[in-house]
Amino acid sequence: MSRFTARTFTLEQIQEVSEDNGGFCIACGAEAWEVEPDARKYECEVCGEPAVYGADEILIMGLVK
Repeated sequence: MSRFTARTFTLEQIQEVSEDNGGFCIACGAEAWEVEPDARKYECEVCGEPAVYGADEILIMGLVK
């Protein structure tokens, strides 16, 4: 069971980070860089949660508002 509620992101946010190998932490919302588009459960440098996902993976998960 997750300790957090997954955040959602706008399509514009996803497009911006996807151009530069980025993603987001779905726990705290922080941007993450140098992650693969299909990255899953990378550790967030801001909050420490294993919740960084690549831009493509966030789209697949449906976390776009």
